[in-house]
Formats: sequence, structure tokens, C-alpha cells
Amino acid sequence: MELAPGQNTAIHANNIEVKLTYIQRNDFHSDIDASAFLLGVNEKVSGDLDMIFFNQPQNANKSVVMEARPGEAVFRINLAGVPATVNKIAVTVVIDGKDTLDGLQELKLMCDGHTFPIQIAGRTEKALIVGHIYRHNGMWKLRAVGQGFNGGLHPLALHFGVDVSNPEPAPVPTVSLEKKLSKAPKLVSLAKPITVSLEKHRLKEVKAQVAFVLDASGSMSGQFRRGNVQAVLERVTALAVQFDDDGAMPVWAFGEKFKRYDDVTLDNIEGYIERIRNEGKRSMWEVLPGLGGTNNEPPVLDAINQEFKDSTLPVYVVFITDGGISKTRLIKDKLRESANLPVFYKFLGLGGSNYGILESLDKFSDRLVDNTHFFPVDDYEKVSDETLYDQLLIEFREWIDTAKAKRILR
Repeated sequence: MELAPGQNTAIHANNIEVKLTYIQRNDFHSDIDASAFLLGVNEKVSGDLDMIFFNQPQNANKSVVMEARPGEAVFRINLAGVPATVNKIAVTVVIDGKDTLDGLQELKLMCDGHTFPIQIAGRTEKALIVGHIYRHNGMWKLRAVGQGFNGGLHPLALHFGVDVSNPEPAPVPTVSLEKKLSKAPKLVSLAKPITVSLEKHRLKEVKAQVAFVLDASGSMSGQFRRGNVQAVLERVTALAVQFDDDGAMPVWAFGEKFKRYDDVTLDNIEGYIERIRNEGKRSMWEVLPGLGGTNNEPPVLDAINQEFKDSTLPVYVVFITDGGISKTRLIKDKLRESANLPVFYKFLGLGGSNYGILESLDKFSDRLVDNTHFFPVDDYEKVSDETLYDQLLIEFREWIDTAKAKRILR
């Protein structure tokens, strides 16, 4: 039987499955997370264990257990075992990212032989109460709801009595980095060192745009060939997933010329560098087709400054190079301009030499704020993930605090 919004029906079984299924459109890049809230007669949760979500998939007596899989979430509910203090179970879905419900091709709920297809075309909400399982006159019933919340998880949590403004709030359903990285299983092991470094540098709650800039001059050919460039890209992508909600990281590469490439996502990260190397014919001096074999940093720095000059979020740019840097005056001009913008440059020296101005950035005081940091890696294969992420995150928090004080960031 198909249900319409607001329609209810009796549930006749004691053990039921409530299944949420969804299909994403091709341009959908956010995470989808199902959850359930166990509510009392006051329509509020009574405590932490009344919230069922990815990091807490069952309640105290296991009468409600959730299993999430790609494309669906299943709630197995023993209605006879649900505590007497629970009057209603609200089944919800939250979109974690920049997409909205309209980005889904299909969303529906199935329970006890009933189906509720949600009309999602044109909807701009990011959170939805899909349905209620509730007590009525000694029986359990199912109601199709479809109530949306424009602000996503925050207003949804408030609606159910979760005090998200409390100094020590009950944990609300959040998406762990491990789960986000599960789209690219090869990267899941990076979640722990990233989390440790984020906490160490007071960056766990920071949201930022992330961009990646790649030196593709001829001297970098060995780093490409040994897979070091792909490896660094993967590690920065994993960090970007934590910082950036949209799931896509802009990528530039430069030699004598520069080019912006397709954004990196968890869906296309595998073999990304090899793909862009094979996009066209390369001369014997070129690492990437059409870019030439020599260094020319200022034009790509200018492009990035222009791209992010109006960003409302901090912008974290990882810029990798093997050195050979000579355009000191022009580079300083572009960095001086960027110091007035919401942009922080992290320069990573990859097994090279003659890093020029990058090695003396701490002495570059002729700018509004210090928005750069450089660290060299002589032998990438010998650097642990823990060390790499520590170096990647050094000075970013300090720049954010200073940029806010200078009103570069709001």
C-alpha cells in the first residue's frame, strides 16, 4: 500500500523493519545520513541514548537497531521491547553537505508492507522527518510525514529537544570522517592521524574551502613517476573531506603555463594524476600536456587569489613544488595581495632544492598578515602520515585567529 503525506496505518507485527532508500543524482556530492529519535509524550528525547545514528546505531536495550549501507538504511525495531517511556520514533534523514533534497532522484520509506515515496523535486531542505512510528490506543501505527527543515541537522536536533547550545551538549548525529572516507576505502586509514592532528591544532570544528596546486615543471617528473604526487593528493583530499562540506576540491597545475583541472572528489581520486597526464600529447620536457617544462608560479597564484577573494570561509591552499623558484619579486607581490584575502597558503617542498623565497617566508613582513607556511619533505616515502598532517596543519589556526582579528575573516 502506498501512503500519502499525513496518512497513517496500523502496524500488525511486533518485529518490523523500517527501510529508507535513496538514489542520488549524478551531480550530488554530499553525504546522506539516516537517524531515529525516540521521543516521550512531550515529543522530546530524554537523553543521549534516545538518538540512533551512525556513531550510535542502537538504543540501550537494543529494541531499535540501525544498519546503514550505500543507498539505504534499515531500522530493525522490536516494538514489544521499546521502553514504555517512548511514545514515538521519528525516522529522519539529513544531508551533510551543500546539496539539498532536490539533489536526490528518489527517496522513500518502506515498513510493514507500506511504501511512502517522498516528493523531493524543487525542495531546498537539508533535513527531513520522513515518518513516525507511534503508539495509539495501545497499538503501534505508522504515519507518513515528510516534514523538512531548511537548516539541516541543527534545527532538526532542536526540534527534538537536543540542546546544541549547551556547553556540554548531548552528542548529536554527526558524520565521522571514517564514514565520509568510506567512499574511497583506500583512504579510511587516514581518518585517525587526521583527527589527532586536527584536535592538536584546534581545528576539529573548522570549516574551510580547500584547493590543491601542483608544480608540473619538468624536474617534477620523478615525483610523478614514483607516485608521490598521487599520494600527496590523496592525503590532502582526505583532509579536505573534513574541512570542506561540498566534497569537491579544486585542482590547478602549472609549468610555464597553468591550468585548472576537474575538481577532485572521493569518487574520482583513484588514478587522478595518471588520468590528467594522459589527457593529451606531452613534449619530452612536459609532465602534464600543454603546460611546458619550466616554473612560472605568479600566474597561478594570481588565479587562486581571484578565485577565492570573495570567499566567506577560510581558504586552505596546499601548493606542492620541488623548487627551482626564481621569480621572487612577482611571487612576493601575489602573496602580499593574498594576505588581504581569506586565503592561507601551505607550501610543501617535495624532494627538491632551491626553494628560494619559500624558505624565508617567516621574514616576509611586508604584508597585512602572515598567511603562508613552508615545509620541505626530502624523501616523501619515509614520512609518516602523522608527521605529514602535523606539518600540513601548523600555523593554519593561528592565521584564522589573526585574520578574524584583522577582519579578513568574519
